[in-house]
Amino acid sequence: MLKRYNKILIIMVLPLLLTSCWDYRDVNRRSINLAVGVDDVDGELEFTGEIAKLTPTSSQSKSMVQITDVYKYRSKGEYFEGSRNDYDSKLTFPGFLGAIRVIMFSKNYAEKSIESYINRSYFTVGLRSSSLTAVCKESTNELFSSRIQNDISIGYAIEDTVRQLDQVGLTVYKTVQEIQSDIALGNIGYVLPYVTRENNSTIKYLGFAVMKDSKLISIIDYKHSKGFLYLMAKKTTLERAVPHPQNEKNLVSLRPVLIKRTINTKFEDNKINIYINLNLETQLQYEYNIEPLNRNDMKKLEDELSKITKEDVMYAINRSQNEMKCDVFGFARYFRAEHPVEYKKINWKEEYPKANIHVNVKTTIKNTSVLNPNGKKPD
Repeated sequence: MLKRYNKILIIMVLPLLLTSCWDYRDVNRRSINLAVGVDDVDGELEFTGEIAKLTPTSSQSKSMVQITDVYKYRSKGEYFEGSRNDYDSKLTFPGFLGAIRVIMFSKNYAEKSIESYINRSYFTVGLRSSSLTAVCKESTNELFSSRIQNDISIGYAIEDTVRQLDQVGLTVYKTVQEIQSDIALGNIGYVLPYVTRENNSTIKYLGFAVMKDSKLISIIDYKHSKGFLYLMAKKTTLERAVPHPQNEKNLVSLRPVLIKRTINTKFEDNKINIYINLNLETQLQYEYNIEPLNRNDMKKLEDELSKITKEDVMYAINRSQNEMKCDVFGFARYFRAEHPVEYKKINWKEEYPKANIHVNVKTTIKNTSVLNPNGKKPD
């Protein structure tokens, strides 16, 4: 019995060892694609991006490699296949697309439709469906035109920037797989990170690119994205400065964190009703000028923060219903799950702009780092 288990273990482990060896030999003779930009230039499809330059980590160890530099590539063709053939014809080693960290669409290309490239990335064997997808303000050729100062490459800088913002709830990290799921549902839109090069040296996050039928229809400035984040981001943390309850000229710094978001739907009198409940836990960080705070003041701060947050969320909802006329929040998924029969009977795209959406925000200040001048905590 023991010998039998040993044989099974060897059979399971051996392919892993062989695969590991093959990967090492293979990676040194591959053109590793780190980022790809998609654009439309003079009626032709253009790919631009970055390929990694790899070297051993040390002269003693040849079993590990690291990225020491990147170089830019550019190819054109009538269709994706033609541009890919042009790309392959310029490589010194066979291309490897399984390591792409980010797919960038130019604003110009995104306005026409990104659906075909999303389908290509999702269904083609060897392409990563987990790659970050975003839109850039400039052409992709300009985006990848030169080095930047704050990261190893353009692709790394974009992915690192969006990832760290996503982790604190200040943007949405959107992958090819997630976009394809939105497209498959058919009745909703979605948003993508919108970035640019600033001073030709750093990557700057600008806000959201709004996609309807996979076409860019609007830009949401970062400064106006708070309400959208509360409805889409996994974890939203937005610091606020609100007037002191006893002195409007003084400000109090609050750090609210979205701890729970619930969305429910009803279908009454042939009308869609969507109910959104947001629970915020807030830390009172400091006062610009130290003044006494009591329990009544704390309650007023909670109410004020709830009011401000609700206004931001309603602003986002009103823009989606009146300006965009598109469900970018994915409310359709909740309605379909709770009312499958009714969902099949209605046209969600037509009904969403007319839906009644109700928002409730509850804020609780959990702790404070502020002390009264006499050294005591608030009453």
